[in-house]
Amino acid sequence: MSDDDVQELVARGALRSVEPDPDAARRELTTAKQHIESSRAVADSDQTAALALAYEAARKAIAAHMRANGLRFGGRQGAHARMGEYGLAVFDDARLAEHFHAFDRVRQIRNRSQYDAFSVEDADVEYALEQAEAIVAAVEADLS
Repeated sequence: MSDDDVQELVARGALRSVEPDPDAARRELTTAKQHIESSRAVADSDQTAALALAYEAARKAIAAHMRANGLRFGGRQGAHARMGEYGLAVFDDARLAEHFHAFDRVRQIRNRSQYDAFSVEDADVEYALEQAEAIVAAVEADLS
């Protein structure tokens, strides 16, 4: 994917242009890093919360990147489902692509744990944290 793919997301209304806000993006990225730390802190005692925090870390990092670049999701449903798509469009890197694809898998696990009483396992948490750490690091490097 490429910048053309981002423009395609804008053209179809999935994204809209807004004023870039690098300060807010930095704050959101800081929060994403705090969520990773919090996820690790509760991973042994509350796997569901740990997974949700890891997911939120990745989501907030992607949102921070969008905010810094003057983009927001349009008012349509499914914005979280499209966040990985945005990541793939912006980070045209095969090594990172697996993490943005995995973001959607983590989103689905998180949703099942929140809405379907799915039991989150240690391996799910570790997987979610691995994806979140890679996404946060990629966003932080790109915004530096």
